[in-house]
Amino acid sequence: MEAKNKEVEEARRSLEEKAEQLTLTSKYKSEFLANMSHELRTPLNSLLILAQQLYENPEGNLTEKQVRFARTIHSCGDDLIQLINDILDLSKIESGFISAEFQAIRFRDITSFVEGTFKPISEAKHLRFSINVDQNLSDRIETDAQRLNQILKNLLSNAFKFTEKGEVKLEIFEAKNSWKIKNINLDNASKVVAFAIKDTGIGISKEKQNIIFEAFQQAEGSTSRKYGGTGLGLSISRGLTDLLGGNLELESVTGQGSIFTLYLPLEGIATKKIQKVMPADNSRLEYADIGLGMVQQAIIKAEHDLELNNEITNQIDDDRYNIQAEDKVVMVVDDDLRFGKIMVDKGHELGLKIVVATNYAEVLDFANTYHPVAITLDIKLPDYSGWKILDLFKNDLNLRHIPVHIISGEQNKLPAFQRGARSFLLKPLRNEDLNQLFKEILDFSNKKCKQLLLIEDNELDASRAVNFLQTNEIKVTVAKRGQEALQWVDTTEFDTIVMDYILPDTSGLELIKALNVRQAQYLIPVVVFSVKDFSQKELEVLRQTANSIILKEVNSLDRLLEEVVMRLHVNYKVLSYGKRSIIEGIRMQEDVLKGKTVLIVDDDVRNLFALTTAFERYNLHVITADSGQEAIDIINKNQDIDIVLMDIMMPEMDGYETTHKIRNESKNADLPIIAVTAKAMKSDRQKCIEAGASDYITKPVKVEHLLSLMRVWLYQ
Repeated sequence: MEAKNKEVEEARRSLEEKAEQLTLTSKYKSEFLANMSHELRTPLNSLLILAQQLYENPEGNLTEKQVRFARTIHSCGDDLIQLINDILDLSKIESGFISAEFQAIRFRDITSFVEGTFKPISEAKHLRFSINVDQNLSDRIETDAQRLNQILKNLLSNAFKFTEKGEVKLEIFEAKNSWKIKNINLDNASKVVAFAIKDTGIGISKEKQNIIFEAFQQAEGSTSRKYGGTGLGLSISRGLTDLLGGNLELESVTGQGSIFTLYLPLEGIATKKIQKVMPADNSRLEYADIGLGMVQQAIIKAEHDLELNNEITNQIDDDRYNIQAEDKVVMVVDDDLRFGKIMVDKGHELGLKIVVATNYAEVLDFANTYHPVAITLDIKLPDYSGWKILDLFKNDLNLRHIPVHIISGEQNKLPAFQRGARSFLLKPLRNEDLNQLFKEILDFSNKKCKQLLLIEDNELDASRAVNFLQTNEIKVTVAKRGQEALQWVDTTEFDTIVMDYILPDTSGLELIKALNVRQAQYLIPVVVFSVKDFSQKELEVLRQTANSIILKEVNSLDRLLEEVVMRLHVNYKVLSYGKRSIIEGIRMQEDVLKGKTVLIVDDDVRNLFALTTAFERYNLHVITADSGQEAIDIINKNQDIDIVLMDIMMPEMDGYETTHKIRNESKNADLPIIAVTAKAMKSDRQKCIEAGASDYITKPVKVEHLLSLMRVWLYQ
């Protein structure tokens, strides 16, 4: 008995040590992933910023060939970012814990995604590409749309990469016990669906068919030299297949082609939130089966830590993974998941695709990824002010053409319209309100030419304005009297009104009030364009009724063009070169960034150089610091710093501590501090805000996004 007790005690001590090692390993792995992401993203940040500066060629002194070289450098940098994301995906899978959301998705959406993604590739490579769906299948499968699309994308990308002539096929059909590897989820499923990707490519030899599913492995050493790639796609696909409860199997003959078949249950597997993917050697099972509990507790803790770092899952089942180039997308910014689901269903009724951003971090990313035709914006968000988001969009030349429809629980119609909102709706919304909102969004997005009403009794001024403002995208209608203008408004849907304040038959203020009476939530923007020298009292009244006031003077038509293009939600990039230059010039002259002092804190001299170079075009005065302590010293000595860009991962004193110490000084309470960091984990933004940062942006930074964010905070 003593000998047995001694053995048990030694086994317990051994288990405790292994449990501690497992916890420590999990901690080190999480730290390694964060640091690896930082170390790779940091040099890429400089590379992408400087490459963009070159290919934009602001001074016009590069040849077309040199600009093409710079675009290629930038494109390669983007490819490296994708590689980093793949490595992080693989690390999450190999860690044993990864999240999945099982929801019913239509086969029609799957095939639409595949066709939209790969049809252009097939045409470019002159390959036949077909998609065949078994007509006897039900119209939906219960699985995770994001993970399934990622698997199919990886498999089809490989098929096209390794096929130089012939065809690539995707066949979707019911599989009847045709899978070769035993799988309890498939064996117990009422129905199993097979996704077979067939190609006539180079094929894979029998002896190499097992290793290609391992990370960084390809069939031959010469494969990567000829075709490129790292061999991560199949490894990620196999891990995701396990997560979805299926099998991924291969049949191939060298020189004839390959068939990768993905088998999935038609209905979701029982464990729908977290699926554990055990290592091949079952090393964790060896400990867990002993039943002493220490290792299980360590695994649960590791699972919790890793869950914190997982990406935000698509809880609303919106369309973010099923969007094609021709789709019209509406972005809904709202943290209420139930309302988000209502908006998704309502949008689908009209053939619109909906993406729902539930927090500030997703807003810019979605806007630049999905190019929405409209945005609905809730003002009260948990982590950010909706007003700041509206300001951010309306102060970004690349985004301000997107109509923003405010949905608020408070009556804030006037500031919404003054800041450039397209419409205002008060919560709670009725069904008819939503119907009207989506109808307006659809009608406005279909309107190729925007309607401008110009109210001007001076024929010479009217003629000059029409010649300057009218384009293929803008049609100008002229009214010479106030009553004539009201008749036009009653019969025509105008998108913006430009009016002289001094008219022969009515006063400007009375006309504006009469125009406003005719409008509900879709208030037509009114721009006053006049020679009148307004008194302070008149200006105060006008600011409550008109959207903007422009005095007629030298170059005032330039100002009017810039204002009208913004109010009409016309993308300035579609205008002629001359008019684009006018708008860019005005924005540069009136830019809130002009003359401001920015402190850039970063221990990497390459990033300091890249951002300093990018900011030169915007007349920003730049001060740099390569450590947290130096940044604190500079701020204490220099009272003229307007904004701080703070790197987070710095030696000795990191960005969190530096920001916290800066905030401890009461004189710095209102100093905007934007965290600019390569850390890409889910909880990082919250940590930055808790440390005292005003805002947060991840590397590699897109300069225009960073500038937009800086403008928002400098306007405050």
